[in-house]
Amino acid sequence: MILLIGLPKSGTSSFHKLFSDLGYKSYHWKKDEKHIGSMMKNNKINNKPLLCDFLDTDVVMVMNICFDKDEAYWPQVTDYERLYNENPNSIFILNKRDPRKILHSFKRWNNLHGRLIDHNPELISDNADDSFINFVTEHYRNIETFFSRKPNAKFLTFDIENDNFEKLEKYIDLKGIKHFPHENKNPIV
Repeated sequence: MILLIGLPKSGTSSFHKLFSDLGYKSYHWKKDEKHIGSMMKNNKINNKPLLCDFLDTDVVMVMNICFDKDEAYWPQVTDYERLYNENPNSIFILNKRDPRKILHSFKRWNNLHGRLIDHNPELISDNADDSFINFVTEHYRNIETFFSRKPNAKFLTFDIENDNFEKLEKYIDLKGIKHFPHENKNPIV
């Protein structure tokens, strides 16, 4: 299984397109009309493996939900260690993007920025731009530090704007695809 553990608005639609083109069973935010984050949160509450509903799956991305206080969960931020411990043979990709650009997208995409602050004050407590940028930077640092202590983990970072597409070939057969797809070409997202 391949797990993207970065944040939304960081190339997830493009990754979903790539993995679909490669023939993988890929889920992006929803599986069978259910939100991935809701499914994972329910599994956590019921003390089940977080991804037990995805045993037939090749790729999972956009695991978070952020609708209201009851439907707010960011497993890629809060439970990445558990995800690894339950899925040690999976490929983990930290999809990265400039934090300022993620902030801009979060603000424009159904006010995800405001919802994150309102519904997950344990992750970010104020609406200052610097606080959000620090949240993203800390998430990257936490993930990279954790995986630096796991020498057998299949882990890589992929900056969607700066990394060479071939970097993914470390763990993924790109089957002749030469370029990373760009699904959200609209500059406001």
